[in-house]
Amino acid sequence: MIASLTKSTMKQYSACFKKYWNFCLSKGQDPFVYKLQTYLEFLSEHLNQGNSFSVINSYRSALNLIFGPLETGDQKIITRFLKGVANVHPPRPKYSFTWNPDPVLEHLESLYPLENLTIELLVKKLVTLMALTSASRVQTLSVIKLENINIKPDKIEIKIPERIKTTAPGRYQPLLIFPFFNNNPKLCVASTIVAYINQTQLCRKDVKNLILTLRKPIHAASSQTISRWIKKTLYDAGIDTSVYSAHSIRHASTSAAFRAGVNIEQIRNTAGWTPTSKTFFKFYNRPLKEPNDNFARAIMNLGK
Repeated sequence: MIASLTKSTMKQYSACFKKYWNFCLSKGQDPFVYKLQTYLEFLSEHLNQGNSFSVINSYRSALNLIFGPLETGDQKIITRFLKGVANVHPPRPKYSFTWNPDPVLEHLESLYPLENLTIELLVKKLVTLMALTSASRVQTLSVIKLENINIKPDKIEIKIPERIKTTAPGRYQPLLIFPFFNNNPKLCVASTIVAYINQTQLCRKDVKNLILTLRKPIHAASSQTISRWIKKTLYDAGIDTSVYSAHSIRHASTSAAFRAGVNIEQIRNTAGWTPTSKTFFKFYNRPLKEPNDNFARAIMNLGK
């Protein structure tokens, strides 16, 4: 059962287990003995603390890992409780709007020629371009290995055999494809990958991951480090990073591709969603943030 969880999920559940342990001890209850009343009181306490639906639902999943499968009657009560939580704190998408990729692309174009860039600017350009053109999560970028990079005359193919968030039985692992963009070498992801590999060849030693840290001792860059680099690049390009995180680049890229006419099947395949997934339309497809007075202005102009 533990092996069925990713490290990030286990870390998330561990926070719940600690809180549930302390809650049970404060109530004089055995944490390992299931009681519906204790279960619901724990969830209610965190609901009253103002936690969102997603947090309460995460705690439910964590407790069910320990106590499940529950009796049918109890499971119906818990399901009813979660419906009530959804009414009290309705789950909402993180973003109602997304940002326009154009300023980011203009900023990345300014980071050229590649051989004149510092290694810090080069890696920031690399990870931002890769995330923007492949709609990949930073987790995916962090596990790229040199041995899985196939450089061809017209493109670069990168296999991702490691377990990532979208890994599941019967589902294909990602294959990232970056063509050599000769029409605009300033935004060519493939050329940036080659330049980065060449510049880091001497300092990487035995590190097999593509993306490395900047400070010694040199090692593979984590997802958190790559996220910081992307967020800083977005900030430098004029994106409001007090609102948008590094993950918002996935919203921006998939939404921009959809507006440009890329079919939904291609978007799902590129982003790692299943053929029937509704994730894009529910959480990622967002309009550009524009002034919201267009409707009022249109009506007022009717009188002219």
